[in-house]
Amino acid sequence: MPAWLRQNALDVAAFIWGVAEATLFFFVPDVLLSYIGVRRGTKLALRASIIAAVGAGCGGVIMYLWSTNDPAMAREAVLAVPAISEAMAQRAEQAMAGNWFLATVLGPLTSTPFKVFAILAPHAGASLPAFVLAAIAARLPRFLIVSIGVSLIGRFLSRSLSERQLIWVFIGAWLLFYAVFFTLMPN
Repeated sequence: MPAWLRQNALDVAAFIWGVAEATLFFFVPDVLLSYIGVRRGTKLALRASIIAAVGAGCGGVIMYLWSTNDPAMAREAVLAVPAISEAMAQRAEQAMAGNWFLATVLGPLTSTPFKVFAILAPHAGASLPAFVLAAIAARLPRFLIVSIGVSLIGRFLSRSLSERQLIWVFIGAWLLFYAVFFTLMPN
């Protein structure tokens, strides 16, 4: 493995995960970002969050362009992703008809995955450059909150837990999150 890749492996992984989750992967980059926060600290978690948001923007571009060229197939693929429903897409579509930028940026607060907004954006009047800005604005705040928050919590807990115990707490928290998420979400 080249030295550059070895030194930047977590940043590369954050970028790839950002792209993947913005397309058809369904585990959020926050998993990796919180790991970086626990293991590497706040500064590297901040950097990885920015890189993951740029990756998510690139993934959003892929979905935007796919939907521009084949909207039915893009929608079908996104609706096949676990925890995404037609009703969710319809609500996002209605929100985007009013103000696509605001709907995209606030989308994470509705538990609607970003990829839904990405396939709807070209049909809601969003230009590609404006959508890229909305994509990063939609993803970056949560990535920062999670990664830096977990870093700070990890720093606090490290006073009474070993690094190994911290990692198990981290794993347990994400397993619990996804157990609840997949229980409550459609599909």
